[in-house]
Parts: sequence; C-alpha cells; structure tokens
Amino acid sequence: MSRIQRDVVILIIVAILIGVAAYFAFPVSKTKLGLDLQGGLSVILEAKDPSISNFSSKMDRAREIIQSRVNKLGVAEPEIQRLGDSKISVQLPGIDNPEEAMEVIGKTALLQFFDVNDFGAPYASEAEALAAASVASADDLPEGTQLIFWPVRGDATHDQYFLVSAEPALTGDMLKDAQSSFEQLNNNPKVDMQFTSEGAEVFAQVTKRMAETSQITGQDQLLAIVLDGVVESAPRVLGEITGGNAEITGKFTRDETRNLALVLQTGALPIELQPVSKNEIGATLGRAALDQALVAGLVGVALIIVFMIAYYRLLGVVASIALFVYAVLFLGILNAVGVTMTLPGIAGMILTFGMAVDANVLIFARMRDEVAAGKTIGAATSAGFSKAFRAVFDCNMTTIITAIILFWAASGGVRGFALTLGIGVALSFLTAVLVTRSLLSVLSGWKLFQNRRLLGLHVPRAKVLSPDKGGRS
Repeated sequence: MSRIQRDVVILIIVAILIGVAAYFAFPVSKTKLGLDLQGGLSVILEAKDPSISNFSSKMDRAREIIQSRVNKLGVAEPEIQRLGDSKISVQLPGIDNPEEAMEVIGKTALLQFFDVNDFGAPYASEAEALAAASVASADDLPEGTQLIFWPVRGDATHDQYFLVSAEPALTGDMLKDAQSSFEQLNNNPKVDMQFTSEGAEVFAQVTKRMAETSQITGQDQLLAIVLDGVVESAPRVLGEITGGNAEITGKFTRDETRNLALVLQTGALPIELQPVSKNEIGATLGRAALDQALVAGLVGVALIIVFMIAYYRLLGVVASIALFVYAVLFLGILNAVGVTMTLPGIAGMILTFGMAVDANVLIFARMRDEVAAGKTIGAATSAGFSKAFRAVFDCNMTTIITAIILFWAASGGVRGFALTLGIGVALSFLTAVLVTRSLLSVLSGWKLFQNRRLLGLHVPRAKVLSPDKGGRS
C-alpha cells in the first residue's frame, strides 16, 4: 500500500469517527452543564465536633444520608463528596429552590417523642431558659439536658422554651418509614409514620399509659413530637395506639410535609453539620455565563482561523479543517463519556483550541525552512513533519502531565479544567499531526498545492539557501 493510499484510509477512518462523534456532540444542548452554567446551590458543610468517637465513619454515613436525601429531591447530576476530614461538599445543579434544598440536606433529623408532662416550666425566651440553667449557650447545657422550642402551633398560643432532662419516650431510631399525605377530615397536609416492631410495642405502651393518666386525672395528655429540638406537633392521646402507626399534623404546607417525610425516611445525621460556605447561582446568571463563554470560544476560534489562513493560506485552510475535526471529536468524547461542563472546563477547552494549531505552526514553520533550503514541496512536507514531531510531542506531553497532576491533586472546577485540558491536548496532537499530514498527502497531487505562494511557503529569493552549501547562506 502506497503512502497516499494509507493516508486515504486514515481519512476515511477519521470521517467515520467524526460521524460517531457528531451523534454525541450535536445538538450541543445534550452537553451536561455544571452548577455555574445552569444555576443551583453549592454548599460546604463542616462537622461541629470532630472529636467525637468514630468520627470518620460517621462522616461517611452523613455523606451517604445527604446523598440519599438529594436523590429523593430529584436533583439531576448532584455531586456530594468529602473534603478533607471534617467537611462535605454538596453541589446541586439546576435546583429550583436552594433554600428548601438547604433545609432538607442539612437537617439533623433527631426525632423524639415526649410526654409533655416531662417538659417542666416554660420560659418566654431562649435567653431566659439559658439563664435559668446558668449557661451562656445551649451547647453548654449539662449532659442529658436539652433546650426544646415550642413555637406558636396547635395549642401553643405563644413561643415557649423548655429545659428537658427526661428521656424521650421514643426516638427516630424506632421509625421504619414516613410518607406525606392528607388528613381525611379537612384535607390538611400531614406526615404518616410507621414504627418498627420494637417501636410499635413501645409506642403502644406509652400511649396506653398516657390514656390511663388522662382517665384518672381528667386532663388531656399531649405527646410532643420533637424534630431537632422543635415541637412539630403535640396530639392528644385518647387511647392506646397499636399497629405502630402515628402521624404529625399541624399548619403545614404540602412541601413542608413532603420534605419532613423525606428527612425522616433517610434517618438522622449521625453528626451535627453546619454550613461554612454557601453559593447560590440563579438560572439566569448561569445562562448568561454560558452564553459569554460560548461567544468567547467562537470569537477565539474565528480569530485563530483568520490568522492561519492569512499567514499560511492553503496550509491554513488545511489546519482549519483539522481544527474542525478536532472540535467535533472533542465535544463528542466529552458528551459520550458524560463529562459535566463547567466554566473552568470551557476555559480549558478554549485553551486547547489555541494549542491545537500550535503543532501546525511548528510544522509549517519547519516546512518553510526546508523550502528555503531548496527542497521541493513534497520533500519539505515530509521533512517538516518528521523534524518538528519531537518538539510537538514534547510540548504536548508536558502539558498532559501537568493536567494529570492538576486532576489528581485538585478538586471542583480545577479538576474540570484539568480534564478538558488533558483530553483536548492529547486529541489536538493526534489531529494536528495525523489529520493535517494525511490531508496534505492526499491533496499534494492538486496543482494548487504545488504553488508555494498559495501554500504560504514562499520566501524571498535572497533568503533561499543553496543545498550545495550545506544549508549555509
């Protein structure tokens, strides 16, 4: 097989690859967009007390619970990962209600059931309750004592605070499942709960005791349902409740009961987390950033093509064709692999467009030197590619190694930049060398490609070197 035949086969294979890549690449709307391009919520949660026992395993469990909650929210392409020892990064692209999502993912979900008779005396404010306990904050309360807030809800006519040292009658550990539904009587939203077999037995005992107390004293007995230190509801206990079912009712919206049920389904976080960084990006702002990035990329590519054609003429046209091949293959690979595109990723992609023609510039400059030395266009092309290959290879390999190190050592947007940079440089090296050389080989028989001036390889006669002088003028 002759060299031209081999180059034709290469171009046919490239054409097939372009077709496959175009299937994944177009329309461009199929590309997955990151949080900074479509809007959403980015938050970093940090553990309040890293000194607790089994801290690392509890952080892993907390990440799994947050992942489960996010999945139930229906967020597409979320990214939840640990940062260092005590932090968890949560990236929620495309979220419609960041505040609602933040409340769901960060809720501790410590569910407790108390006999209201165990609450003791109420306090009008948190400061008054803490002063009664002789502490400055709730974190300083003695072990076994907790501050419970009862807001204006149900029978409560005003906000109240309680210092509770009694053990809860039941806890969320005994909960099996929870769903959002509606009351039959007035169709108000509520949360239905189902206990485990152990929880059902304990719940029956507690409600039986409270019902008997109500019959003896003639006073209503209330069972306070407390979530993260806040009384969500306090229903009256009129009799023993068997079957392991209970409900939370109150002045809830449909979304509130749905989110409450979601949190109860996934269980309590094993460790208390607090947000140390939160960034909300609106969909409009994300779209504007995407449009600006695309305009910058198109302008950059257009300027590259104009420069190459103006300076290298037909060789510039060939380089521009190779650049188009590179762009289609690059976008197709990113979409096929499922890479989520971010602003840093687009920056890496735009950078590789410029680097994609670097190899052609080196090769074409070497070809011009060979023509200046008196070689024919065919010989200059062969010598230009072979002599420039080492420099092109070394330049691209150093960039690829840098991208690999960045991807391994960095996180977030920097990794996106490193990924697109590494893939782009490797692909641009193949297209700049393989596609450009094959195109020039196949087109070399055309009369236009025998004209040094049209190829941009002409040099002033005074600078043409004589071969018989060993390449010296």
